Amino acid sequence: GSALAGLALTGIPSDFIDLTLSKTQRKTPTVIHKHYQIHRIRQFYMRKVKYTQQNYHDRLTQILTDFPKLDKIFENFEAEGFSVIETSTLTEEGVIQVKTEACDRLLAHRVDTKMKGNKVNEVLNRLHLAMPAKRDDKERLPFIPEGAIARKKRMEVDTPRRKTERDLELEMGDDYILDLQKYWDLMNASEKYDKIPEIWQGHNILDYIDPDIMKKLEELEKEEELREAAGEYDSEPESEDEEMMEIRQLAKQIREKKKLKILQSKEKDTRGPRMPRTAKKVQRKVLEKEMSDLGLDMTNKDDAHYARRSRSVTRKRKRDESETPTSVARSRSSSRPPRDVSGLRDEKMVKKVKTMAKKAQTKMNRMGRKGEADRHIFDTKPKHLLAGKRKMGKTQRR
Repeated sequence: GSALAGLALTGIPSDFIDLTLSKTQRKTPTVIHKHYQIHRIRQFYMRKVKYTQQNYHDRLTQILTDFPKLDKIFENFEAEGFSVIETSTLTEEGVIQVKTEACDRLLAHRVDTKMKGNKVNEVLNRLHLAMPAKRDDKERLPFIPEGAIARKKRMEVDTPRRKTERDLELEMGDDYILDLQKYWDLMNASEKYDKIPEIWQGHNILDYIDPDIMKKLEELEKEEELREAAGEYDSEPESEDEEMMEIRQLAKQIREKKKLKILQSKEKDTRGPRMPRTAKKVQRKVLEKEMSDLGLDMTNKDDAHYARRSRSVTRKRKRDESETPTSVARSRSSSRPPRDVSGLRDEKMVKKVKTMAKKAQTKMNRMGRKGEADRHIFDTKPKHLLAGKRKMGKTQRR
């Protein structure tokens, strides 16, 4: 319209900034030296800032001045014969009115176009407007079924329709709670909300309820009080047998041992640095006592493998031709027990250790590993043999 004819283009924000800064660069000095006085340098930059500010002000003022007002635009449109309807997509005001007006005008335009065409006569020939005429004086009233009339009367006279759960939900909103127990058909209506049902998993609850159970409980409690007062439950220490006394004595020793262990643990300086187990010095007496407590026979263990022997100086002797010469080291270690049975208590424990070792080896044997350190993961689908297209030619390589 004429209201928008003289409106200048504003451009995007980045172009607007570039134009303003370019004009500032062209209209203001661009050379400054560091040996100038400070007030001259300050004046140089302040001139650029003020010029840029004034340039922004002039441009924005011109845009706001040229931009037309809505009332003025509507007046120009109405003066030129255009229909104006004020709408808002935010408040949905006038949207339905615009849609209805557009549909009516489009329909009228289509009807007008068809009426001006050549096919209108052919359509009119196929149409017939019937005008029924009265054939006799018999009065024919509208027929309404009796059931519909009776139902209408009942609706007017009877009580209003029962509210459904959906009606209650809409009426109560967030406070609505679905309650299906109120529809239970029971002989006694007061039993609808009972906590204990009469039948549960096919069993009659009354078969498991004794109405006199509280009375019987009181009688039992009174009888128990009389027995306690008579001293029926007083235990006699002489009546205990020797086995029970041994058990009590052992329990007492265990309790004392636990208390002693707790006191020993408290005496240790646990807050200090922890010494590694390998660097900790182990006394022979303490070790023998601990092993004995665990059930290991430590008698005649002077030459056992856990104690370091003092090495004696071997004396030279003449070689005996009848005996096979043996090394000195071999003769020294001959008193040591084999390594596979060292640290084992008896033959039963040796067999158990061998069984455990054999079971531990089963998984490695089943998977075909070379040893415990074999972690190789085989490539069941090699990439170089399966990737790519299978083109024409032999497939010996893929």
